[in-house]
Amino acid sequence: MRFFEIAEKIILEGTADYISMSRPFIREPDLIKRWQSGDRQKAKCISDNLCFNPGFEGKGVYCVTQEREAERKTAL
Repeated sequence: MRFFEIAEKIILEGTADYISMSRPFIREPDLIKRWQSGDRQKAKCISDNLCFNPGFEGKGVYCVTQEREAERKTAL
């Protein structure tokens, strides 16, 4: 689930009682606050599953893609 509008529609129509989100919160822990503040852009997570790889190595779970993007910006 990446879009607020889709999540809201699913709940309001009664299609589901709740939705589950995991990876978007790894990338953006404050995603709900962002949506509540009115910024309804889709979650920045791209669902590449790279966030779980460090966990398998005992390094915790974090957004590897976000880290790589930050490194690229720093290199420029």
